[in-house]
Amino acid sequence: MNSQELIELTKDLIYHATHFDVPYVKEVYAENFLIVNVDKEGVAETMNKAQLVAFVQGNKNSNLEPLSTKTEFHYAVCDENMGMVVITRELELNGKPSRKFLTVIWEYLSGRWQVVKESSIVRD
Repeated sequence: MNSQELIELTKDLIYHATHFDVPYVKEVYAENFLIVNVDKEGVAETMNKAQLVAFVQGNKNSNLEPLSTKTEFHYAVCDENMGMVVITRELELNGKPSRKFLTVIWEYLSGRWQVVKESSIVRD
């Protein structure tokens, strides 16, 4: 996979996740997935795959409108079995606009590309 293909894969991820596609989320995130979210005060919170799936499922069950897919791609690199994409996402969370700087780490596992790690930092 090259960097442009990794960007396209990440665009698919963003679309499906923001539209609360639970089966896709279960498939694309690795079993050992971990995201670290850092807020404005520098406090870090983590979420594993089960928590992420529950969050997406909760949004779907609540019939929430899809989240914004607005994304700025800063950098992507990919080698034989790992890739990294650096992006800024514009979201509305709890009724407030939020800009987040994210790093998404992909790995080729079990015959497919999966997200293994993410970091998210508020950019407001």
